[in-house]
Amino acid sequence: MQFELSTAPNPDASRLAAALLPLDPEARIALDARKGRLEVLTVATADQVITAIESIGWSARPLEQEVHISGGSTCCGHCA
Repeated sequence: MQFELSTAPNPDASRLAAALLPLDPEARIALDARKGRLEVLTVATADQVITAIESIGWSARPLEQEVHISGGSTCCGHCA
C-alpha cells in the first residue's frame, strides 16, 4: 500500500520501521522523502499503518493510484 506524506519535516525511514515493528516485524518500506511518498509492504491494515505513521508525528493519506517508488514493488520496467 502506498501513502502520501503531508507533514513529515524530516522523514526518517528508521523511525517508521520502529513504529511498524509491533504490527509486523517483517514489514518492508520504501520512502521517497523528496516527493513525500511511502510504500509499505505489510500484513497490517492501512488504518494500522496510518496510526503508526501518526504516532511518530507524521501525517499521511493513502494514494488512490500507485506510483513507482524506488525499491518498491510497483516497478513495471518501463520507466523512461
